[in-house]
Amino acid sequence: MKPLFTLLALIGTHTLAQAQTNTKLPLTDNRLPQDNHWTYFTGRYDVDLNDKDVPPLVLSIRMKRDSIVWFSLSANVGVQIPVAKGIIHKDTIKIAINEIPNLNPEKVYFEIPVSDALKIAPIPLGIKQIQNLFVGQPLVDTCSRETPPNSVYNFLVSHNLLCYTTQTNPLVIKSYFDTASTQTSVFSQLRLTEISSRINQKNEATVEHYKWLNVSKESNGDITALPMALKINTTSAQQSAQVDLTLTTARYDAIPSYPFKIDSSYKKQTLPK
Repeated sequence: MKPLFTLLALIGTHTLAQAQTNTKLPLTDNRLPQDNHWTYFTGRYDVDLNDKDVPPLVLSIRMKRDSIVWFSLSANVGVQIPVAKGIIHKDTIKIAINEIPNLNPEKVYFEIPVSDALKIAPIPLGIKQIQNLFVGQPLVDTCSRETPPNSVYNFLVSHNLLCYTTQTNPLVIKSYFDTASTQTSVFSQLRLTEISSRINQKNEATVEHYKWLNVSKESNGDITALPMALKINTTSAQQSAQVDLTLTTARYDAIPSYPFKIDSSYKKQTLPK
């Protein structure tokens, strides 16, 4: 169950080119573009947990910006077998896990306050972070000195990428940006996010966004570019996990419904330690 909970909790890495020096930049030289102006996003992903005991998975998500994330997860074994479903609001996460032979013996569900999830997850976790994960925006606004408050903020060019760093108790968060093409000097595409603990050096997570595709036409300008692939790695003293996600279909129009229902066949449980 640990790989499954890693994916549900989080719902990377090419080697960075070596640079001769790190170039510090004045804080006024913020060259990142403005955030995308999307409202709705629907995506379908092939998921690989890099675990021989877990079959390939298919993740479907529906999102309304700053409001809701709905998801369903199915095992792809020739036919798709429902594994889990969930819905995330600003203050609550609800996850239902279906009965699966040899993996989960009963249908259970969890109802988790976002405030508790922030204490459990190895990375910042909330509706904004999850939505930003899929649309390729920083998980935490490392590009602003205002958020998070009382943090140490700086940025520099490192390994030919523009790196924004926020140090806030208890995390150090680094967001690496690349240029969209060799014809422009504007650092616009999030490539790698590194999150480490200032308290426990063994706890860290990386998220890589790659295979960026221009989707401005399909989204009517709501999203300029979208990462077609994500790689998530988490490491702690007890375990490590890797999740690879590949986008197969995407839509940007209004979403009519976010189906989520827990009937009497589900048993409520507390989240494992």
